[in-house]
Amino acid sequence: MAFDLDEDFQLDIVQINLKQAHSIVFKLYDKQKIPFVIWLLENPNSLLALPGKINLRHHDYIHILLGRGISPQDEAFVIGFTMGNDLKTNQLHLFIYQLFAKFIYPDPYKFSKLDFMNFNLGFIYGRKIKTKQINEINFERYQNESIGFLRDLFGINTDETKLMREY
Repeated sequence: MAFDLDEDFQLDIVQINLKQAHSIVFKLYDKQKIPFVIWLLENPNSLLALPGKINLRHHDYIHILLGRGISPQDEAFVIGFTMGNDLKTNQLHLFIYQLFAKFIYPDPYKFSKLDFMNFNLGFIYGRKIKTKQINEINFERYQNESIGFLRDLFGINTDETKLMREY
């Protein structure tokens, strides 16, 4: 099921807090069990996790803060964002991730050319914003803060992420 955060919803979501936004946005779809190979590279509890690693709930929060839905392109953008925002990410990490996303991840997690374009745009945006290491932030501290406040705090501009979506 594809979910898209349309413009009207964007205007409404900035007023509600992170906890409420998560319950609204992510109750709309069933989460699948994450395959082990993805867990291996992306979960903070894995010894082999790459920079940008983040737990699933906090990953969901990033989707909300960036104003991105759950399409494969949105998912690629968010993963690119968290990797780009983590200053420990280097060219080897990118090579490993892209190799796995293209050849090893199972369907529907494999990246298409469009997914890779969105991943790269997310990476660039992650490098650009003022707050770095957003994947290491304890979002539990911000549960009662509004989405608008958090976007301002972290330097996220959804007008820019919308332009990147139209790429």
